[in-house]
Amino acid sequence: MPTHRIVLALMGGEVVEVRGASTAGTFGAYRGLPDAVHGMIAWPNTVLLTGGPAPVVIDPGYMTQGDMLVGALAERGLGPDDVHTVLATHLHSDHVSALPQLGDVELYVHETELETAHARAGRGFLDRATVRALSGAAGPVLPGVRFIHTPGHTDGHVAYLVDTGEGVVAVVGDTTGPDPAWFARMELPGDHPRREEHLASFRAIRAEGPALVIPGHNPPMPIVEGSSR
Repeated sequence: MPTHRIVLALMGGEVVEVRGASTAGTFGAYRGLPDAVHGMIAWPNTVLLTGGPAPVVIDPGYMTQGDMLVGALAERGLGPDDVHTVLATHLHSDHVSALPQLGDVELYVHETELETAHARAGRGFLDRATVRALSGAAGPVLPGVRFIHTPGHTDGHVAYLVDTGEGVVAVVGDTTGPDPAWFARMELPGDHPRREEHLASFRAIRAEGPALVIPGHNPPMPIVEGSSR
């Protein structure tokens, strides 16, 4: 499922939807509403891996009326019972609250992330999951899939590196932030929270030589050899 953002604002007693031409543009619209009561819903990219012995879901996304995750799987000829393994870049609710739609699964997530306040607050999302805790700075997860620890957005955030015939695909969650230009330039605003941690994670992702980077909330980004590092 591709990423999507919705900004809802209350202006003059009316609820209006504010959208840009892209997810980054919609985030800009959200930040540009100082005189309105506003909030934002941001679906992440949900990634389905099908090259192994069984399908794997990375970041199942939001729980919604209508079970979007189940419907997206059905369009690909799969049902919830076909998915036994889920990988989480981190445990913010927009990335994992749809997990119960898959039933009993093994969930891979970094051990540091399990101890965060938002993970403890969202324990109900994990009730039917058997947690497989990742540890350390890097390591294997499944055949053809490994992780690197990329803290900054959260303490236990990770990126997943998937070997494909076209090169490594890096599923990086929210590490790259809402503006895709930041990762392209390998730079961040001076006041960005935990700026140095994010930049170190940027460098760690780049060092893996990915052919494609799939962020949490922007379209996939092909990486051209020799581009900014």
